[in-house]
Amino acid sequence: VKNKPLTQRQLQRNSLIAKVRYVVERTFGSQARWFGSKVLRYRGNAKAHAWHILPAIAYNLKRLPKLYVDKQIQAQSWE
Repeated sequence: VKNKPLTQRQLQRNSLIAKVRYVVERTFGSQARWFGSKVLRYRGNAKAHAWHILPAIAYNLKRLPKLYVDKQIQAQSWE
């Protein structure tokens, strides 16, 4: 409900959700900024699905070298 303070339960729920939401929103924001996925340009489920999947694949490929290096560093720290 608009313009009413949140209950204690709602505040607790929001604080739990915020930790996950931060990671997810950052990912979608990066996709929108890097690959122009702010606006859906197609009609129909198949084309719309491809419009969302392709930037996700590109995002993961862009992050892959850093993830690989981080994994190597983590493996070395265990030795």
